[in-house]
Amino acid sequence: MMTRYFQEPMIGPLVPYAEGFRAVLTSHGYARSTAQQHVSLAGRLSRWLDLHGLDAEALTDAVLQLFLNDLAGEGGGHPTSASFRMLLSYLRGQGLTPVPEPPPDPVPPTRVVLGRFEVYLLQERALSDGTVRNYSLGAGQFMDWLAGRSTTLDVMSGADVLTFITGIYQVQAARSVKLLVTGLRSFLHWLYLEGFIGQSLAHAVPSAAAHGRSLPQGLSATELEALLASCDQAAAAGRRDYAVLVLMSRLGLRSLEVASLTLRDVDWRAGEITLRGKGRCEEKLPLPHDVGSAIAGYLRLGRLKTAGDSLFLRVRAPLGGLTSAGVSEIVLAAGKRAGLEGIHAHRLRHTAATQLLRAGASMADVGQVLRHRSPASTALYAKVDYAALRALALPWPGSGL
Repeated sequence: MMTRYFQEPMIGPLVPYAEGFRAVLTSHGYARSTAQQHVSLAGRLSRWLDLHGLDAEALTDAVLQLFLNDLAGEGGGHPTSASFRMLLSYLRGQGLTPVPEPPPDPVPPTRVVLGRFEVYLLQERALSDGTVRNYSLGAGQFMDWLAGRSTTLDVMSGADVLTFITGIYQVQAARSVKLLVTGLRSFLHWLYLEGFIGQSLAHAVPSAAAHGRSLPQGLSATELEALLASCDQAAAAGRRDYAVLVLMSRLGLRSLEVASLTLRDVDWRAGEITLRGKGRCEEKLPLPHDVGSAIAGYLRLGRLKTAGDSLFLRVRAPLGGLTSAGVSEIVLAAGKRAGLEGIHAHRLRHTAATQLLRAGASMADVGQVLRHRSPASTALYAKVDYAALRALALPWPGSGL
């Protein structure tokens, strides 16, 4: 919560850092009036520190709370600790105020095991953060279930694993169960490799039923045209959104891959773009002319010049690179503007694949563009390539064809 400006000249230990703090606020896209409010609050805090004989190095979270308590005692509107988050971050970045250390909590044995499993998934398997979270979630649920039955890892059996999975099927959707059993199978194999259990029980995890796996649903040419036309390219945000949508619908990029792009990843001379995405892999893809034009238009007229090296940036303070969630929001918002409710980022990946198939690309070509590790992942798209399937179909006996 902000208060009125502190009009008196700043005094106290924070005076030498006022202009630097103001510059940081400006670089993060804060309006001049908002930046002045933050600097004014810093002035009030600096005067209070001076009054109590404290220097900048003494500004801990506890000291800040004492200052806030004094302000609250004065009555009326007063700021909260959130109002000083940017100031503390700036001072800590200057090495002036100490970074708070979390209190040491006793780590339960279960957490130690899961922590080691997460390290294995990240370092040995090189899985993405999202996959690691899903696998760890399933492993954690299984460990909690064992604890509830007073069963430890060294005495559990395959029957325990099967009973756990059977119970999960009764309360969770099939898609959630599929993610869980995949992670649990990996966890049980890891437990065996690490010596926590005497035999691998991964084989005891049944395969999850894929109840009616749906076909990939790409956008039609008309729907995609409406989606792109919904972006107001007269505005900076519209140019950015248009470039993001073209990139995803033409190259099938995942939202994480878009968010991870930097300025250095676009090689204009070679006509290539470098991706960092699932499984921490780096891969290069050709940069089509329309994709390159959309990105160039954004860089020339839509992107701030001094806001880090992320390719796609937020347009509101605090400035910085888009996150994966931010990319997904761009797709959802464009879909709403175009009258296409519920369009998620992955629909554009499916759109890229189906467009390639309709243009005559082979399944191997589609798998290469989508960066599938297994042909089985690409094979799903054969179900929507009716023309290709028709050419492979054998004539019905007796039909004369």
